[in-house]
Amino acid sequence: MRGALALRASLVFFLFPAAAAAHEFVATVTLVEGQSTLIDGPHGYVPAAGVRMRHADIIQTGPKAFMQLEIDDGGMTELGPQTRFLLDLPYRRGEEPVIGPHYLLSGWVKYTVPKRAEGTPHRINTPHFDLVITAGVAVMQVAAEGGQFFVEGGEGVALEPSGRTTTRVVVRAGRTYSRKAGQKGALSDRPASAFVKAMPPEFRDTLPARLSKLKARDVEPKPGLDYTYADIKDWLQGDLEVRRALVPAIRAKAADPDFRAALIQNMEHHAEWNAILGR
Repeated sequence: MRGALALRASLVFFLFPAAAAAHEFVATVTLVEGQSTLIDGPHGYVPAAGVRMRHADIIQTGPKAFMQLEIDDGGMTELGPQTRFLLDLPYRRGEEPVIGPHYLLSGWVKYTVPKRAEGTPHRINTPHFDLVITAGVAVMQVAAEGGQFFVEGGEGVALEPSGRTTTRVVVRAGRTYSRKAGQKGALSDRPASAFVKAMPPEFRDTLPARLSKLKARDVEPKPGLDYTYADIKDWLQGDLEVRRALVPAIRAKAADPDFRAALIQNMEHHAEWNAILGR
């Protein structure tokens, strides 16, 4: 069974009880085009339609790839090419309940949140800002130098770090929020021409939901190439919340001698692995 499920579940429950109490599966892959990698636990897999995703699973899409993920409330996440995306960080006590938060490290995402009776907000975090949507559609692009999102419909809220506080910026339909690394965010009435030109062509259409046709399937992803430290270096050395989530999710990978050696060599960037490595 994928990723030593029983062991992983017990570890997640011990370290993050709120996350484990919620639900094991957080999304279903409903469409795959091109080559991508699913990182689940210590192994890499080839994602396919019908595969169900778990907390802290990572998707890394290839240069010509496209993926669609769906959840039970009708929410849809579309991933463009060369995108690095992590699903469902553990819930932290004291935070407002949300669907997610997910994490977009780099690349392209189109995020659709339908109107629902309960209306729990959906949230995607990034290195530069976070996005919260209760109902609407947004297209987001993130790179090392900054990020931006365009609200196609509904309304989004950008959460912008500002010292020890967070600034909330309401972004209504038809407007774009952008922020360069380390600078203050800005609003504009339309997306930049470069943003529109670079946007994945699949994002220009409204794709149909496919989840209802796949829910009865029990699809296991095929084994792919095992990942190396270099493959996920930016995750391991990035946002502290993400790093902490990856410790229980991929701790079995520390049994790989090469991976373990790389962890030790780079320990200054992720001290949370000290206890796992017995240092």
